[in-house]
Amino acid sequence: MQSFAHFTPTPQKIVAQKPKTISSKEETTLPGYPHLHLSLSIGAVLQGSADPLEEAVHRADSLMYQAKAKKNAIVLEVGPLTLRERNLRQQRKRQILIVEFRNGESGLHVQHIRALTEKILDHLLEKTSDYKISAEEQDNIPLASALHDIGKITIDENILNKPGRLTKEEFEVIKTHCMQGANMLRRLENFEDEPLLQTAYDIARWHHERWDGRGYPDGLKGNDIPISAQIVSLADVYDALTSERCYKEAFSHETAMRMILNGECGAFNPLLLECLTDIQAELQKKL
Repeated sequence: MQSFAHFTPTPQKIVAQKPKTISSKEETTLPGYPHLHLSLSIGAVLQGSADPLEEAVHRADSLMYQAKAKKNAIVLEVGPLTLRERNLRQQRKRQILIVEFRNGESGLHVQHIRALTEKILDHLLEKTSDYKISAEEQDNIPLASALHDIGKITIDENILNKPGRLTKEEFEVIKTHCMQGANMLRRLENFEDEPLLQTAYDIARWHHERWDGRGYPDGLKGNDIPISAQIVSLADVYDALTSERCYKEAFSHETAMRMILNGECGAFNPLLLECLTDIQAELQKKL
């Protein structure tokens, strides 16, 4: 796959033209390579004068993956962000940044989870169109991943930071952080009107569910688990294995991958395991 960005000072001329979509078999194959099919996916935005360039590029990138999921589609955001939309995005970021955990999982863990979630999600959308994920959800899932363990602020620090093995009773207390976090998010005043918080609720509540139905708190199985929670669950496990904790040393990337693929750390969606395997070289370079 090849990706590139193009900037133009006169986007109206491009928008006014009807873009051509590659669709016929003749146009999507290369001479001498009949089994190699080409596709074109475009995400485009019109940047307002007050919109940061980096944010506009990120929105265009998200739209491109939405187009890719629809096969040879073009997705265009037809206008710059309004003042209300810009303020809402800033509010979302502030809601995420206020979360600081009292345990050993520092802000670096939150950053890793967000980066891992984004990479796995992007690759999933390249591999399949089975999951109907909008451009807004593509933005919200990595951002909301930072709130996956917000319920841990209700857990006793002596249990959170215990260097040794947890007792059965202590583990039962730890397990309550999923529902505690979900309930905290649901009680927020603007929950019903804010898709980001609704995504964060799904992740906080269900990121410890397992593909085989043996997780908690609800014992969901397979794709009954929201895909957002499935992705964050896998990202969380990988980062927990490869990071130092008060109760363990960091495992190498190779050891972590072997443990995950062998089912030693839970049961995951096989397609997400493929995604993690496909991007592992990139993970080693950037994390």
